[in-house]
Amino acid sequence: MSVFTIFMAFVVLLVVGLTWFFIYYFANPVLENPDGIARVVGNCGDTMEIGLKFKNGRVEQTHHWTNGCSFSKHCVEAAAGLAHAKTIGQLHKINMVVIMEVVGQLPETHLHCAQLAEITLRRSVENYLLRQQDSAPGGTKS
Repeated sequence: MSVFTIFMAFVVLLVVGLTWFFIYYFANPVLENPDGIARVVGNCGDTMEIGLKFKNGRVEQTHHWTNGCSFSKHCVEAAAGLAHAKTIGQLHKINMVVIMEVVGQLPETHLHCAQLAEITLRRSVENYLLRQQDSAPGGTKS
């Protein structure tokens, strides 16, 4: 194997890696000033974050992030996707079973990923509702 072949293989891998990074980054931009956001660390050590932006009572934009395994990534991505265009009442109906229906069958050792995604989504909704309560006239905001 020549030095040129090794160099070209390195360049190809670098281009593929950078392309994947930019596609992922631009497909899932960070929300500026989300209306509701939560970051939850599971018992397994995985961290998930979901941010929600509302307009006219519905989720207009979502943001999701995880530092976990591919199962965690798929679950948090499914939870954020399911939340899009939903009302608060519809968001409360999204649970780990619904998330698993979108993701597909998970190994028993990774069922907690769907549960962590559900908890993260619920806490981001709770954060939104708390912010709404605090900003309402007569709210507890100082």
